[in-house]
Amino acid sequence: MTLLIPVLLAAGLAGNPAQDSLRIVMYRTLYPPDVTVVDGLFRVDGAMLGTGPACEYRVTLTVVDSSGTQLVKNEWDGACPPPRDGQPMGALETFQFAVVPSKYTVQVAVEPKGHPQNRILAKAGLESLATAILASDLILGRRVGWVDSSSTGQYSIRRGKLGIAAASEVVAQESSPSIAYYLEVYASADRPLSGKLFGVILRPDGRQMARLELQTLDSVAQSMPLAGNMSVEGLATGEYVLETRLELGDTVLVRTHPFSMQGKMFAQAAPAYFASLSPQDLAKLFDPVVMTLTRKTDRDLYAGLNADGRRRFLQQYFGGVEPTPGGEGENPLDLYLKRVEHVNREYAGRGGEEGWRTDRGRIYMQRGAPNNRVARPLPPEGAAPYEIWQYTAAPGYVFAFVDEARIGSYRLIYTTDPNEPSLPDWERRLATEAVEEMIRMGARPVIRGAGPDGR
Repeated sequence: MTLLIPVLLAAGLAGNPAQDSLRIVMYRTLYPPDVTVVDGLFRVDGAMLGTGPACEYRVTLTVVDSSGTQLVKNEWDGACPPPRDGQPMGALETFQFAVVPSKYTVQVAVEPKGHPQNRILAKAGLESLATAILASDLILGRRVGWVDSSSTGQYSIRRGKLGIAAASEVVAQESSPSIAYYLEVYASADRPLSGKLFGVILRPDGRQMARLELQTLDSVAQSMPLAGNMSVEGLATGEYVLETRLELGDTVLVRTHPFSMQGKMFAQAAPAYFASLSPQDLAKLFDPVVMTLTRKTDRDLYAGLNADGRRRFLQQYFGGVEPTPGGEGENPLDLYLKRVEHVNREYAGRGGEEGWRTDRGRIYMQRGAPNNRVARPLPPEGAAPYEIWQYTAAPGYVFAFVDEARIGSYRLIYTTDPNEPSLPDWERRLATEAVEEMIRMGARPVIRGAGPDGR
């Protein structure tokens, strides 16, 4: 089995630090008998170069062989396109070169005009494809299609009459849930290929999400492309890997490429309140919002948004309302801000831990104030301080917190909420009086070795 992935280059900064890194992707295909064609692309924007939305720059591409001989040096000028809908836009740069069998070093430098100190440099090794290899690298993109005079500009990589709308990072949108794949197989009359091509969608941890049959090869006796558009509808927001598996009898050729799925974009402008918050204030007040999001897809989406994206998310999440002057309102945003203020004041952990990150703060952010609360900061001698919280609204849950270290750091020990874990030895950590408090509240904690009534 042969495993190939696209060659990724991450930038190092030759001058002042920039906000983002230069990410370059290179794909290798074989031009028989022994020439490797390399297609590369990368995205440049003003934030990366530290120049603002309007950016102009000079690109220098060099390729050096293993003996140190420079084989390629190309230079060209580029510029960021004008903002669209008020949002800064990045420029996609592409390049291509061909090499014979050997090892090489590829270097890309981007220098913003007028800001030489912000020059960005990316360098990585590259090895040509083996002459006897059966398949190229896997190219992934937003779509693949036929190239004609009206569609040339839509495709960043061209292979004959086929075009691939590739990018430095492949992102599928919920509104258009598909990705495109392209790879070449190298067959001949004396080495025909028969089998099936499958597309397997994996989580980064290797868990399989889907497996689709993409194409069939029936005694193919010449080199040919395998390309198409593949649906990813139904995937939650997050990071994934497409694994193409060309199964040829007892040989399996595996190629992989990462991509991400993105939920609905929040296009409307953020209201004045969210727009007025600095990135620091936005994080301080609204990082805790993840505790109130019940779906993991929403938590993952929020975590992956930049500051502007979070502002638009919050506008939709809170229904477009703004805080009531004086802080006495009862709209969803008012109630949320009151919870944040309360938990950060009352439940902050030792060592500066924010209140919403502690167990009591987390439960309070999710459910608000408990209907009944018992606090025993000075329990009977030998017992650790504890608190019992009860929420009476159906289905009704009880939470027991214990300060085992006796420094004001309360830990969730036991709960009747099936979505929260209880410690397996909770009954040895909790004072007898605390268990009795729970029973008086109507909870029936199951104690190991006890009868059905908890005794």
